[in-house]
Amino acid sequence: MSRISCLIVETDQESIRQIDILSRRSGAFEVRWKTHSLTTGVDIIRKHAPEMAIVGLGPDVDDSIGNISMMARDFPSLYLVVLSDRTDSDLILRVIRAGAHDFLSKPVKEADLRSVAEKAAKLRSTRKESAGRGGKIISVFSNKGGNGTTTIVVNLADALFRLTGKKIAVVDLVLAHGDVTMFFNVNPSYSILDLAKNAEKADYDFLHTLLVRHTSGVYVLADPPLVEEAEQIAASQVREVLTTLRSMFDYIIVDTPHQFDERTLTALEMSDIILLVSLLNLPSLKNTQKCLELFNRIGLRDERVRLLLSRYLPNDEIPKESIEGIMNCPVFSSIPNDYPTVISSINRGKLLSEVAPDKEVTRSFDQMAAILDGSRPAKGEPAKRKGFLGNIENIFRRRGA
Repeated sequence: MSRISCLIVETDQESIRQIDILSRRSGAFEVRWKTHSLTTGVDIIRKHAPEMAIVGLGPDVDDSIGNISMMARDFPSLYLVVLSDRTDSDLILRVIRAGAHDFLSKPVKEADLRSVAEKAAKLRSTRKESAGRGGKIISVFSNKGGNGTTTIVVNLADALFRLTGKKIAVVDLVLAHGDVTMFFNVNPSYSILDLAKNAEKADYDFLHTLLVRHTSGVYVLADPPLVEEAEQIAASQVREVLTTLRSMFDYIIVDTPHQFDERTLTALEMSDIILLVSLLNLPSLKNTQKCLELFNRIGLRDERVRLLLSRYLPNDEIPKESIEGIMNCPVFSSIPNDYPTVISSINRGKLLSEVAPDKEVTRSFDQMAAILDGSRPAKGEPAKRKGFLGNIENIFRRRGA
């Protein structure tokens, strides 16, 4: 594999020389461009598209962090690393929140450089894998339970099939206590554990014996029948399972757990689109912001992440239009709050399209499917980033608190 191409934007010539020497010694990446000017650095990024940029933090911290935020917004595929002789935790937190993927302290150590390069290479590999031939993986994720992720997974899969007629598979990655089979009202004979053990030899016929086909046309890969069997599935097997399904299905919709374990992160890294589910209330939005910050730190914060508002009701105190600016993440879609209809479909083991085809909540999944399949244009660029806490203060000020 070719080495990671790197740009250095730094006024300290000794630090540039040190990084250049260590990069050649480690062989993990190649410093191809060096400049002391941010303007020149941005021009290099636009012209040559380096995979990684190491950017020095200038004496004006606020100005430098603003520039970092701009680069993270304008070049989402760039692995952005900040270099500084300051290592206080508040500064590092501000840098990560601005959109940087990683932080290096001076004097730079070879082990730290190697670690940064390995993360950048992993991100490059994941993107190439996602861009390759095969189906599209869509993971639905929330770092907090109770936001309706399973409802979204099953009804989005149904809407995609009704719209396109393509081959759709749903994967229940909530291995210890998944609900996908209950929502579809199916009783499969096999589970993801069977595919995980045999992924390397799964051909078309074998794969279709392991999945159950719902009457809607959607295929389901169930969670293991026994809680203790969940621990038998490793992250590497999750990768093999998704790779196998990608080769045989047009869309793979993954219901993910709420915790950030290795298996969940593997699914998110392999995803072409990550639907990050939130509710339109302050606790949920704060939790979602923390999730986005973690995505930044581990290299998942890019154009794949779409914010999805669940159980949406118009809210004058937290306008939907302001959320993109608060989160610096596009609001992909919203699911109206229709609890009676949704709970009725769940309790009856039927999809929304079966029990309430004309309801607004059902139509919202049809609209979402149309955007994902490209038959309806997506929304424009996200609004300019604003500080989350600052926006929250404004919200409470409007309340008169």
